[in-house]
Amino acid sequence: MKLKESIPSNSVKIIELYNKIDSESLDTSPDFQRKLVWKKQHKYAFIETILMNFPFPEVYIASSEMDVKTKKVKEIVVDGKQRLTAIVEYIKGINDFENQKKIKPFDDLEEIEKKDFLNYLVTVKDLKDMDYGIISEVFQRINSTEYSLNANERLNALFGDGEFTVFCKQIVDKDFSLSIDESDVILDASVKEKLNLFFIENKIFSDNDISRMFDVHYIMLIVATLLEGDYFSRSLKVNPYLEKYNADFSIYESPLTCILNSVYIINTLKLSQGSYWYNKANLFTLIIELANIPIASLDLQKFEIELLNLETKVDLYFSDDESINISEDEKKYFEFARQGSHEKAARIHRGKVIRDILNRSMVSNVINELPIKELNINILKEKNASFSILIPTDTGLSKNIMDATSTVRDFLIINELHDYSTQKFGPDNKVIISGQFINENNEIIPTQVSLYRSNGRGDFRIWFSDLKNFANANDELALLVHNGKLTALNISKNNYSELLTSL
Repeated sequence: MKLKESIPSNSVKIIELYNKIDSESLDTSPDFQRKLVWKKQHKYAFIETILMNFPFPEVYIASSEMDVKTKKVKEIVVDGKQRLTAIVEYIKGINDFENQKKIKPFDDLEEIEKKDFLNYLVTVKDLKDMDYGIISEVFQRINSTEYSLNANERLNALFGDGEFTVFCKQIVDKDFSLSIDESDVILDASVKEKLNLFFIENKIFSDNDISRMFDVHYIMLIVATLLEGDYFSRSLKVNPYLEKYNADFSIYESPLTCILNSVYIINTLKLSQGSYWYNKANLFTLIIELANIPIASLDLQKFEIELLNLETKVDLYFSDDESINISEDEKKYFEFARQGSHEKAARIHRGKVIRDILNRSMVSNVINELPIKELNINILKEKNASFSILIPTDTGLSKNIMDATSTVRDFLIINELHDYSTQKFGPDNKVIISGQFINENNEIIPTQVSLYRSNGRGDFRIWFSDLKNFANANDELALLVHNGKLTALNISKNNYSELLTSL
């Protein structure tokens, strides 16, 4: 498809091009043209270029129809749609040039300034009546990118400075900054820092993810899902939103509020850095499902226990341990999460499992009808006692594993008993301290307390020897320091009013 010769350039006045477009003899939107439009900042900067008599890249046109009888021709813009459209809008004072104060309106120019603008010479390459296939090939080559670009990078080449894209970039890229001249979507510095740190400190993205722009695409998926209000397959809805919100994304506050709410709740849980829930597929689901959950309606301790319990089950499931009860829904969740499946059915199922956990963790749904427990807790609060709650699960009791939730870890630090953050991973680094149970007769039963971090993710673990003889699954244990020892009270079953009153 080699051309016979190179295409010569001509100089055409803006007024000539304007009149052709206005009379519809020059079509700026042939089928092969891109649908995206410039942002208003691009348009203002471009018109300023002309007003200052600086050059801009050449425009390509071609003849699409020629009537030899009437001697009239219909032309198309092969390359230069955005530039010529901006010129027409500026002259007419419409769209982004209506009621703006960024640059002097065309109607407000002095007469000599108007003449200078209209007489500005545009470099035009005329392909004349070349075959339509060749014209389309010229367009593709003019606008081609490197063949090695991945899908995310190609999107960036097309929409990299669009409003939807720059919003997503600000969330994950700490080095990405904008001025008001470049975008209307600029995050507050403290908000941007908070979101950047969440993804950086929890190591959500690898260096390769970042270099190949998978981090930005991940946020695009989250934002598109929030806007769509439902899960979709793969990246099906991302491109439409990139196009729709390329020039204007004035509704960005809505998805931003949702993401901030989710991040706040997740941060409150104080999960370990290597937590299962920081796997990209799991985190995606958490962010979407937590987006509209008021934190006041959520029993955070119950929610954390539920998540940690499921995290414990996933290890046992993939080790083919059949001694614990794992539901079919949970098994499907584990498989979909491990595959990182982007199919709609997988995303819907993961969302269902998290919603079930959230429903069980709502303050209004958490069972709290045990009068003995309420009595014990009220006394502890009246005494301003330092205590924390630990709840064994079925899985934990069967495997001698309990997760030290964030409130338990804080309690241990405050009482100078243990600091998990300084502890190395693995059983060789386990710390053993003396503890005690106090039963219904206020009798002290000695126990050994193991404090350690698991290999791999570094999950925070705590275990009391002989716990199975003291508590059942879902009993609530109050941890406090009594006579210098870590003490566990089964406040779900035993009345400790006499003991607690004497503290």
